[in-house]
Amino acid sequence: KRGGGQMASSTHKSAQQLANEMRVNAATKGVNDAMKKVAEAQKAVEEAKKKIEQIEREMAALQAKIAGKACPEGGVLAVFALNGGGRARLFDAVSGTERWAVDGQDMHAISGDGRFLASVGASKENWTLFDAATGVEWMAGARHDGTGECICTLKRETRSGIHRKFHEGCPVVAHTSVIRALAFSPSPQKMIASGGDDCAVILWDVRTGQAQHRMEGSSQAVTSVSFSARGTLLASGSASGSIRVWVAATGALLTTILAAHDDSVTSVRFSQSLDSLKLVSRGSDGEIKVWGVETGERLSRFLIMGHEFLEVSTDGVFIASAGWTDKLAVQLFNWEGGYKMHLTGHEAEVTSATFSPDGRTLASVSKDGTCMLWDVSRMASQMIDRYRTIHLGIPACAVAWGRDWVRDTQRRM
Repeated sequence: KRGGGQMASSTHKSAQQLANEMRVNAATKGVNDAMKKVAEAQKAVEEAKKKIEQIEREMAALQAKIAGKACPEGGVLAVFALNGGGRARLFDAVSGTERWAVDGQDMHAISGDGRFLASVGASKENWTLFDAATGVEWMAGARHDGTGECICTLKRETRSGIHRKFHEGCPVVAHTSVIRALAFSPSPQKMIASGGDDCAVILWDVRTGQAQHRMEGSSQAVTSVSFSARGTLLASGSASGSIRVWVAATGALLTTILAAHDDSVTSVRFSQSLDSLKLVSRGSDGEIKVWGVETGERLSRFLIMGHEFLEVSTDGVFIASAGWTDKLAVQLFNWEGGYKMHLTGHEAEVTSATFSPDGRTLASVSKDGTCMLWDVSRMASQMIDRYRTIHLGIPACAVAWGRDWVRDTQRRM
C-alpha cells in the first residue's frame, strides 16, 4: 500500500509539473507573439510616418505649383554634417536627394555657379576643391611643406582616367596655421578667400590653387570672410573684434573698424543688393551691427544674445539668425533690427541657414538632423510657407546654396 501511495503521489507531481511547464510554455509563446506584434506595429508606424512625409512633400509641391511658384528655384545644397570626423554632403535642392558625400571635412563653401565645393579637411591647414557634379577631388590648395616652401597640388581627370598632379611654388606665403573661414567670390569671379589663426586673409586663384594676395593687420585669428555682391570687395572679421574691408583685385586695405565688437566677430556679411554698400556683423558679445562700407560708420545696432549664425537675404533687406533666445527657430529681422518673422519646425538647435541664389527660398539646418526649405518670396508680407524637410540622418552644422552647374550647362547645350 505504501508503494502504491508513493507511485500515485509521484504520478500526481509529474502531472503537476507537466501542467506547469505547459502553462509556462503557453505564457512564453504569448509573450513572444505579443513582442512580435509590437515589432510589426512599430514597423507599420515607421512605414506610415514615411508615407505621411512623402504625402506632405507631394502636397507641398502641389501647393507650390498651384501658387505658380517653383519648388524651390533649383540648385544644389551643400550641407556639413557632424559625424565625428565631419562630412560634406551635396543635395539636389529640387528633389531633396543626396548626390554624393565626402568624409573628413570640417567646413565648406560652394561657388556661385555651383561647379565647385571648397572644403577644409581634418588638418585644417589647407583647402580642397571638389567637383560638385561628381564629388571627385579637383584641386588641393597651397600648403607649407615644412621648410617654408609653398606647395599646391592640381588634380584633373584625363580621358584615360589618370590624374595628373602638378607641384608649383606659390608667389605668396600660404597659411601657417589652422584655417577658420572660407568663401567663394561670386560668379564669374574665380577666387577663394580664407582666414586663419595666423591672423592673415589669403586670396586664392581657383584655376591654379595658388595664393595671389596675403593681407595682414589683425592682431588675432581671422574668424569670418565674405565677398560683396560683385566680388570686388572682401570683408574679414577677427577674434579681436575688428573688421577690415579689402579690395579683392589688389589686396589693398579699404576700411578698418578696430573696435567693431567687444568680443570676437563671428560673422561678417555684405548686403547682397548691388546698389547698397552695407556690411552686417555679428559678435559673440550678442550684438548685430550694420556698417557703411566705405566710411566704417555704424548705421544701426541691436542686441540679440547668443545668435549662432548670420545671413543676409539676396535683396539685402532681411537678416536671418538664430540663437539662445529661441534655438529651435530661424528669426528674420530687417536692417534696423525690427522683428519680422519666426520660422519654427526644427526639434533641436538651428545651426545655420542660407538664402537661395534668387532669394526666394531659405534653407535651414539643425542638430535634429534635418534641412528645411522655406518659401520666403512673400517675406515682406510676412507670409512664409515650408516647402519640404530633407532628412539628413545626422546632426548638421552648416549649409550653403549654389546653382546647379550640371543642369545649367545642359540647358545651354
